[in-house]
Amino acid sequence: MIIYGWNSKIIKQAPLENLVCENCQEKNSFLTLYSKYVHIFWIPFFPYKKEAQISCAQCQKIFDEKSMPADQKEKIKALKRSVPTPKYMYSGLFLLALAIGYFSYAGSQNKKKELTYLQEPQQGDVYKNYDETETTEFKYYLWKVTDVVGDSVYVSPSSYSYDGLPTKLEPEDGFYDAYFSVHKSLLKEMYDKGEIKTVLREYGPETGFDRLIAYPLLDSASTSQQVIN
Repeated sequence: MIIYGWNSKIIKQAPLENLVCENCQEKNSFLTLYSKYVHIFWIPFFPYKKEAQISCAQCQKIFDEKSMPADQKEKIKALKRSVPTPKYMYSGLFLLALAIGYFSYAGSQNKKKELTYLQEPQQGDVYKNYDETETTEFKYYLWKVTDVVGDSVYVSPSSYSYDGLPTKLEPEDGFYDAYFSVHKSLLKEMYDKGEIKTVLREYGPETGFDRLIAYPLLDSASTSQQVIN
């Protein structure tokens, strides 16, 4: 739930010694300038307007800009232009820019790391893949590296497809005890096309990515390592 809204902050107060209050005829008025701003989670995001009020300390009468004396309006407008908006009212935009910069940098570093993983695959690497030709919503599937021989990478498929990138396998899910080979160049090509979405190397047993299950078409007397034709 995003909490947002509008608020205002006093940015300047100054006495108006020669101004006669139209209500009580006393010279005891002061000017207050407000900056209105948008906030998200109570953090000022950006200012969008300045407003001015004239208050009489004697009778407590308050005049907004529309009801100010005509001879004061131009002076007030000039004063509003001359008073800078405090920089902290752009805090939200500053934090947003920092977040965008951080995630952009983190994304580029992660991409470099994944490219290294593709160039130097290791047993246990998990490829999270996407098949745009799949007609159902289950367009995501996994490969796990079982061995690397020269430029050939042997991978086992996951037993299920998914409707999103999984971070954890269900208890009944895992990788088949069967494999097929792909060339390193194909992995890089798939990554460039977006068919390999991410490469995972560091993960714990709680993710289920180390779980091995029997390939359903194998005879029970067969060995545990089989090639998928």
